[in-house]
Amino acid sequence: MQDHSLKEPKPTATKPVPNQGATLVITHAELSSRHGTGALLVRILRDEDNLIAFYSQEFFKTHDIEAGAVRINHSRLTLGAGRRHIQRLLRGKTIRRILCVPFYKDDVHSALIAHAATGAPMALYLMDDQNIHVKGIPDKLMRDLIDQAGICFAISPALCAAYEEKYQRKFWFVPPVADPEHFVTPGFEFKPNSPPRGILIGNLWSSQTLNQFCDAIRISGFQIDWYGNAGKPFVDLDPVTLAKQAIVLHFHVPENILIQNARTADFAVIPAGTLDGSDTHDWLARASLPSRIVYLLATANVPMIVMGHRETAAARFVIDLDLGTVCDYSAAGFQKAVALVTGKETSSAIRNRARALSPKFSCQGLAGWIWDSLSEGRPIDNRFQGLLLPMLTQNTG
Repeated sequence: MQDHSLKEPKPTATKPVPNQGATLVITHAELSSRHGTGALLVRILRDEDNLIAFYSQEFFKTHDIEAGAVRINHSRLTLGAGRRHIQRLLRGKTIRRILCVPFYKDDVHSALIAHAATGAPMALYLMDDQNIHVKGIPDKLMRDLIDQAGICFAISPALCAAYEEKYQRKFWFVPPVADPEHFVTPGFEFKPNSPPRGILIGNLWSSQTLNQFCDAIRISGFQIDWYGNAGKPFVDLDPVTLAKQAIVLHFHVPENILIQNARTADFAVIPAGTLDGSDTHDWLARASLPSRIVYLLATANVPMIVMGHRETAAARFVIDLDLGTVCDYSAAGFQKAVALVTGKETSSAIRNRARALSPKFSCQGLAGWIWDSLSEGRPIDNRFQGLLLPMLTQNTG
């Protein structure tokens, strides 16, 4: 069970918090829907009247939300120079609150400097691990960030449990969310395809995972439509080669087209880690819950097949919520999984369950919930902690 005696300090602002002012978000890349963290932050923060963004890496050279965005990379500066740069940027601005979603050391440095300069209360939201399974952020730096945060969130129960154990600070579960404007309408009726067709959206971060995935799909005999930015810029892809393996690559498409096509798919594929030590991105699969799962759950109600280990965050989520199944990267395993989730009764049950669960993953009002919870030093209600009780108990027992 979770230890609710873990530290839950109130925010430690050094100045009075103003009633009006800007929201500062500190993250690792552009606020862009072309990557999972960016898409989630766009959904959460899109209604913020006055948004400032500090980000450390430039991948897409565009933002999908109105914000005063500045790239800050401390590796090009001494820490003192970076501090002065941030202080100049914030001079004359009233920062009401800070949301830090770190991935690199630069993000942590920027958050600590901005917090010290403004005295604004800070919420920490871990969407990826860069300290426990992978040592991207040093312990002391992470400790300082956790100590300064008024409240700590993490995107999966596994991530919550790992950071609670290491830092003896309470981390609250906040999953990815989706836009209710795109939820499946009550009157929608799915019509099966023959043979069943699959869909994949989002990135693959590892060339090894890509190769395993392609081999399984090619031998299985099923077609997969791959939407989104389709791995770029993380893995180089050749549409012609993929087409020969029954994987049809669709580059970035309008969201309404993506949703329409997802609703016609018989199943969705979620490639995840094998956790056997052979993949350099096992740490990502172990702790991070892909936002594409919630997106597909809410916008298409489509049954899901997680390819990889049953102990990945993706597999735990899908199994505990009865949204699909898990298989390995063999063609035979994948064929068996497709047969299971596309059976008439199973498919209907999964789609009905996904439709019923969707409102729990709405992004509507989540920003306000985060700020109110930051003010209280703990969640203002049990909407997320009560959602995955079996998963939370398993991961912390």
